[in-house]
Amino acid sequence: MADALPLRIFLASPGDLEDEREVVRVCVEEHNARRRDETNVTYEVVAWERVRGTARRPQEAINELIAESHFLIALFKGSWGSEPGSPWGYTSGTEEELFMGLLELGEAERPMRDVWVAFLDHPSPSEQIVKLRDQMSHRHSIMYESVTDIRDLKTKLTERLETWEALAVFKVVQHVELLPSSGKDVLRSANLRLRGEKLVDLGQAEAGGSALKEAAVLGGPVEHLAYSRFLARHGDFDEAYASTQRAIDFFTDGTSPLHSPPAAEAFAAQAGVLRRQGRNVDAIGRLEQALTLLNEPDAYSQKVRARILDELGLARQKTGDTVGARRDFEAALTFRRDSHQNLDVCQSLINLARLEVNVGDLEEAARYAGEAIAMVQRTPSTALHANAVALAAQVALRQGRPDQGVPYAERALSEVAQKLWTRC
Repeated sequence: MADALPLRIFLASPGDLEDEREVVRVCVEEHNARRRDETNVTYEVVAWERVRGTARRPQEAINELIAESHFLIALFKGSWGSEPGSPWGYTSGTEEELFMGLLELGEAERPMRDVWVAFLDHPSPSEQIVKLRDQMSHRHSIMYESVTDIRDLKTKLTERLETWEALAVFKVVQHVELLPSSGKDVLRSANLRLRGEKLVDLGQAEAGGSALKEAAVLGGPVEHLAYSRFLARHGDFDEAYASTQRAIDFFTDGTSPLHSPPAAEAFAAQAGVLRRQGRNVDAIGRLEQALTLLNEPDAYSQKVRARILDELGLARQKTGDTVGARRDFEAALTFRRDSHQNLDVCQSLINLARLEVNVGDLEEAARYAGEAIAMVQRTPSTALHANAVALAAQVALRQGRPDQGVPYAERALSEVAQKLWTRC
């Protein structure tokens, strides 16, 4: 039986459940040992202890760990926990972790597959715990367990681990309705955004735009930027710019940390609107500002930095600064190679190949395109596959090698047809 990487379980709980947290870890280890000869599905437990020191709000680094997890366990007993300084008004770190897991559950591209909440018996649980449990009960929004003691916790968790094995291969997207203690409807705004984006993707622009607009009214920077992308695609650049500014205001007014990847993405999104307006010099300035907000060496910051360098390179190309564009594309490629982001490496190779086509260095362009094709062949099909083979066809034809270019063009058409069929 082939080994597989363990599925990651994020364990969220306030500080009064130290014994219960150890029970969870032991229970998972025993399950792995018991099922070793029957399945290659194993689990590993991670929690806030996995996060290294950071200059950012600590909970943000914890949230990134949740974004990489497949399951989340939230335990509540007597204490609600301490306030994490969240812009969404969460009143405990565990509450924020729970809602982050629920948000990830609604994203098809995220690994999160299920969230399990357990309320352990306590003679006088905090008021917030009582309200959360009552809300779950009245809304029937999410299944939860009532746990009498540590032995009961171990029994019910073992049952849950067994049912999770079926979710190892595939994910069923779930949209949950639940209000945090702040009253801000973060789940509804996220669900409206996802619905709007899907409707637009299906060609229902009016209905999709309406959902995205409502999401922006309820939500935060992510929802404002999603609405901005919709507006820009439909030529309303003034309102698209205004929507990016509303996202930026979240960071400049102190609601959210300014020196952070989300803030950098907001400034980069505004630069994207400026580029579409033909204001490339202004876009370059905004992108350079965005880069100054990324001071951490973590993977998320590096990923955002590389995307911004891509945009910076494209803007410089428009102004005729080929040297600067090549420098930005190569810097993005270095970041991506170092962090083994294979699909993103392909994007960098395609950017560099197109730049070399524009300056007439077809041999170098062919080298980049060939490397990109070799990499995408090892990954599931995406739009990058079509871009890579179409670029290779273009380069071959310009080099006077139509016999090599035609097969690439046919593969590009096949990739596009496959994506259209999938959307239908």
